[in-house]
Amino acid sequence: MSASPGRSDIDLWLFDLDGVLVDTTQCHRRAYEELWRHVGVNGPPYDRIAGRHTREVVAEVTAALAPAPDQLREWTQFKQQLARDCLARDDIAFPDSADCIRALSHDGARLALGTGASRATTDAVLARYRWGESFAVTVTADDVDHGKPEPDVYVAAMEQSGATPRRTLVIEDSEAGLAAAIASGAYAASVRSGRIVSSERFVGAFPDLLALMATFAPGRE
Repeated sequence: MSASPGRSDIDLWLFDLDGVLVDTTQCHRRAYEELWRHVGVNGPPYDRIAGRHTREVVAEVTAALAPAPDQLREWTQFKQQLARDCLARDDIAFPDSADCIRALSHDGARLALGTGASRATTDAVLARYRWGESFAVTVTADDVDHGKPEPDVYVAAMEQSGATPRRTLVIEDSEAGLAAAIASGAYAASVRSGRIVSSERFVGAFPDLLALMATFAPGRE
């Protein structure tokens, strides 16, 4: 199979959540900034940690404080709850997300979700927009040992879906997410961010999901 797959080459559409289907950037950025103030540390810019597991980020940034496991858990939950409150309040869905999911489902495509968000956050977002039934498999940060840029979340999603990497297209936006997608062996595309990866498995950067679908969706070649 070539480095530019056609519609018949893709068995599984594997979506990231944050930055792809929903715009959670401001919610997560504000939650992290509040956590860093609460803890008393200077945290990194959000774009350097976007897509990574909250627990791993908190442990890394607060390492100099040598927190106990219970303290790390408390700080992680502090940030996650702030983010969930924001996600429940703000309209975070990208305008084309519902149309993309509906069109792919109508075409009979298999959809899965692989996200660095927690299970509680993911379920809340899927329930809010009634997307849960569209995804045959949903793998979150809580379901794997290592978050992005490690490929664990995408490997698990493909295994649970019964799909092979060479017939899977991962849709991502972040640097860490694209690294995870490529490391999993799947094809990878970026949307919304313009990020490009030097890999034969990278199929292109697209402005949005509709542009991606116009190229790869079943029945749209």
